[in-house]
Amino acid sequence: MRGYTTLTTALFRSQLREPVGFFFLIVFSPLLLLLLGFIFGNEPAPEFGGRGFIDSLVPGLVTMSVLIVGTSVIPGAQTHLRTSGALTRLRMTPLTPATFFAADITVNFLTALIGPILTVLTAVVVFGVDLPQNPIGLLAALALGLLAMLALGYTLGSILPSVGAATCCGNLLMIILMLTSGAFVPVALLDDSIRRIFHLSPSFHLADLVSRSWVGEPWAWTPVAVLAGMAVILGAVALLLARRRW
Repeated sequence: MRGYTTLTTALFRSQLREPVGFFFLIVFSPLLLLLLGFIFGNEPAPEFGGRGFIDSLVPGLVTMSVLIVGTSVIPGAQTHLRTSGALTRLRMTPLTPATFFAADITVNFLTALIGPILTVLTAVVVFGVDLPQNPIGLLAALALGLLAMLALGYTLGSILPSVGAATCCGNLLMIILMLTSGAFVPVALLDDSIRRIFHLSPSFHLADLVSRSWVGEPWAWTPVAVLAGMAVILGAVALLLARRRW
């Protein structure tokens, strides 16, 4: 337990000293919300169902830190550890694989929650967005989405051949997930074929759970099944690959 606590503290400090990761995980979402809000305002509009632009945008922006940690932060960090030989050197220490990955998952999980919380506070305080009617459900939705994206991130970090490949693939995947989350495009205005494509995206289902929690609606089973299945399946794959390379 002492080793886990010490390693968690060290990894957290190391992550905060990384300016790029710190910016995209913690600052990017609330900053983007501020910029878009000051440009477009939050006046009710018929194309947003009588809500304001920020009201309709918040659920998608809240999920951005969750997507970033799974597509960019973890794949890049894990690929660097694997290709630089750092994991090989860790084998010669008393540290166990379970302790290392438990500490790393804890740090990434908690850090990735800071951005969504700051985004919610920014939307409520600056633009007068209503508080989530089901805040516990909102946190649960973010936690479930994080588990799914963490599983994706560790899987990518185990199979991508280099840091450059992790950066390229991660950024491309992040853009795709952001665009298909429904954060920037009113899904109701899209063709049926395009909407079906959106329904294949985990980010869409995460944004759906966030939106339902925000307005106090009960969760649908499909988003829960998609995210939970993704977490279990990719988590098992990531664990298998991690055991082989440790």
